[in-house]
Amino acid sequence: MYTLDELIEQNQDIAQLCEVLSVLMPNPDLHNNDYVIELMNLFKDKVWMHLVFEDKTVYAELARHEDEDISNIAKEFHKTSRETKKNFSRFMRDWLHRGKGGDKKPLCKQCETIFKEVLARAEFENKKMFPMVEKHQKLD
Repeated sequence: MYTLDELIEQNQDIAQLCEVLSVLMPNPDLHNNDYVIELMNLFKDKVWMHLVFEDKTVYAELARHEDEDISNIAKEFHKTSRETKKNFSRFMRDWLHRGKGGDKKPLCKQCETIFKEVLARAEFENKKMFPMVEKHQKLD
């Protein structure tokens, strides 16, 4: 299990990868660059690990919290997390098939969208969820 500090650090790593990839991905000529591919694989691994871990541990615990407000926030966040995972999976599948030719502009747009979605999730976690987790841990 990760500590809250480790989860915050994961969000920082993911945000930094989004920042770098947001500069690189609008250029379709770089999509087959070995370094960009390595960064995208790192991004995929970090985001997926973060999404799966949180859902199965941190937010699952909060969803069962006796305080209904905390429980409802965690359940809603979990619900939006499923959508994020679905979008992220679709994006990664499209990314893996990027070399099949055709117009790469839709993939560039999709990159922009997924980076924004992942960053928005991280910001919500940092500002809303993690403080709630920290408070909940202090109460136990």
